[in-house]
Amino acid sequence: MLLHTNLLQWGAHEGIATAVAAGVILFATAANAGGIRAYKTEGGAHRHCPSDEVVWANSASTVGAFHLKGSKYYGNTKNGAYVCRKEAEVGGWHAAANNQ
Repeated sequence: MLLHTNLLQWGAHEGIATAVAAGVILFATAANAGGIRAYKTEGGAHRHCPSDEVVWANSASTVGAFHLKGSKYYGNTKNGAYVCRKEAEVGGWHAAANNQ
């Protein structure tokens, strides 16, 4: 399934479904039926979770990996969004191996 919007493109991989509502992308997983709020900008994610670390979730990842700030892929994969780390982890995502 591929959702096309004027904001971003997202797909469903390995049981991870996505939906777009009012500029906010929701990652829905079996572990987190409520979804993970994802943002087009780092600032948008930071405003949602000011006390949490913002990470880059690669929506094309087949293993649910996110990238930490400072890694070469943070904000640089073709498909992805900024999310709050705690929400991502509750949703079943994890940091990419070797901080890549």
